[in-house]
Amino acid sequence: MRPRGLAAGVAALAGAVLIAVAAPAPAQAYYGDGAQIVSADFGRLEQGDDTSVFAAVSADGRHVAFQTRARNFFADEDPDPPGQFRTGGIFRFDLETKTLALVADGDFRDEETNELLVRGAQNPSTSADGRYVAFSTGQRLIPADTNGNIDVYVRDMALPIRAPGAFDLVSARDGGDAPARYSPRQPSTPGLDPGSEVTRGTAISADGNRVAFRVIDLSSDLPDRPALDTPPDQVLVRDRAANSTTLVTRTSGAGEPAGGAIGPAGISADGSTVVWTGANAPAQTRFLGGETSDASFLYYLWRRVADGPAARTRRITGLADPDDPACPPDGRVTQDPTATGPCFGPLNDQEAAQTQILGQLPTLSADGLRLAFLTGASPRGRGNIGTGLDLYLTDMSPGVTRKQGTVELTREGVAGDAAASSPLGSLAMTNDGRYLALTTVRTSFVLPALQLTGGTRTVPGPRELYVVDLVARTIERATRAFDGGDINSDVGNGVTLSDGAQRVAFTSSAGNHFFGDGNQRADAFVVTRQPEPSDAPPPPPIDSGGDSVEREGGDDDGPRISARARSLRGGRIELLVRVPAAGGLKVEARAKVGRPRRRRALSTATARTRKAGRVRIILRPVRRYRRELRRRKRIAARVSVRFVASRGGRRLRTSVRASFSQATPRKRAKPPRRRAKR
Repeated sequence: MRPRGLAAGVAALAGAVLIAVAAPAPAQAYYGDGAQIVSADFGRLEQGDDTSVFAAVSADGRHVAFQTRARNFFADEDPDPPGQFRTGGIFRFDLETKTLALVADGDFRDEETNELLVRGAQNPSTSADGRYVAFSTGQRLIPADTNGNIDVYVRDMALPIRAPGAFDLVSARDGGDAPARYSPRQPSTPGLDPGSEVTRGTAISADGNRVAFRVIDLSSDLPDRPALDTPPDQVLVRDRAANSTTLVTRTSGAGEPAGGAIGPAGISADGSTVVWTGANAPAQTRFLGGETSDASFLYYLWRRVADGPAARTRRITGLADPDDPACPPDGRVTQDPTATGPCFGPLNDQEAAQTQILGQLPTLSADGLRLAFLTGASPRGRGNIGTGLDLYLTDMSPGVTRKQGTVELTREGVAGDAAASSPLGSLAMTNDGRYLALTTVRTSFVLPALQLTGGTRTVPGPRELYVVDLVARTIERATRAFDGGDINSDVGNGVTLSDGAQRVAFTSSAGNHFFGDGNQRADAFVVTRQPEPSDAPPPPPIDSGGDSVEREGGDDDGPRISARARSLRGGRIELLVRVPAAGGLKVEARAKVGRPRRRRALSTATARTRKAGRVRIILRPVRRYRRELRRRKRIAARVSVRFVASRGGRRLRTSVRASFSQATPRKRAKPPRRRAKR
């Protein structure tokens, strides 16, 4: 007989859960007090009777798939097998209907000895509409799965759990649905033997068709080898519609299995791009002279699999910049953190320097071109700042070098100061690349690139959830107690975002996210973005930081100019240029437009200044490209600025990346109409 969860306060739980996120949001904060619990059975009015460890929200914000050890969510007509019991599994919560549905069973254990018999479902990821859930399990969920290894599946939630087609085997051979075979493990423990695994929250494309997974520990016959001679630690992508399995971790020359994928792996929402944390990078991508060739070093690796077998593997950051066309084929770098030049990258060391990134994974925009990542390495030229993980943004678009594409967003403060130097973790990005979610104990952010809004706790304590708006350049604490106070325990590792950051899913052991929490276990929650207050302040001044890279011109001891840009609604760009003297400015924004699509002048402007200082210039697309902007919604551009001083001297120039965006202002919610008193 399964335990029933709460012994008291059942009615209070139901009422509190339903109203927790309805509390009014304080000024300058978009996430209200408290949170909505999702690891609960509203039909029985029960919380989970054991810990929930991860929650993945669908992009449309309706469904949350969560992994739990709770045993009281199974239906009464779904008993445990004789002599065994299930420790939870993966469930899906519908935020509209407040109903639970079983995705797949968790671990099976012996009822008398508690011995683990079969490893159950773990590491859920959801499609954009929540219909498809990817996960890994040691259970054999289709007749064709005859091995005793962990395999990867996708569950179709539109079908009953026991209906044909409800489960699709993902870790299957290319060209069909034959399951993977793995080398024997000694001693073998069927149902527990390693095989294929997925990374939670990042494994499946938005349409549910493509799944990225890793083969770990054992050799296999994937993707289509005649023998078990594919070494372990490979990343592969399964196209479920085409029944194709593609090797991602390939050597740069012969395209043979390269391995080294000993960290997590993820796929972009459009299924085009895979990113992973792994070793053996020199065999997969270009390295420069002077770099370490140690195959055991970890790197963040990126590959656009949609471009076919010839697609190259790239590093997203580091001390070298092989993407810079000015770096010759025989280019070299040194380990000197102050050295500069075309071959040097944005960091003074590899991304794994000073700290371990084994459990970290960059997070991708839907097209796989915009990435956010964490590293303990420091920006080039600044020396080693500290050992904590900090936040960077980078652009993987063709033609963008690692230096051009990389922006530092946070920086560790004084070593030992928990408020300013605690590491960041659990990174997630919305599909449009605008919002990020992360967790940290940190309560202050020393760089002006992100402005803290909505307040924070006075003294650093538990790890909390933060949401970053890269357009408004803000970072907001999104977790508060139901009464507006501080949460009393940690937010767990692993967070996910719906589109527009309307909902953020997470787990937490805090007992005051809602009134009536009584299970003293970690639960799965979502916080919901509230309508923006009518008196919300404007974004911070452009000098306080932005989502563009600042470029400067001039010698170190000579005159300099700098520029920052940000997108404005209505298809405009605001450009702020700081000049050293009176003179003239000529600005040109170039982008790939027209038919055929080529890099052309999209907008031009001129300005004059009578003294040193800052000049504000508004750029609008020329008339012939406005219709194209309305159709494409967003066009990325490179804005070049040229300055000539009135009294002669060197011509100075700089450039900055920005986007013309056709986004329209959001309508403000009308206040509810009050009924007149009779």
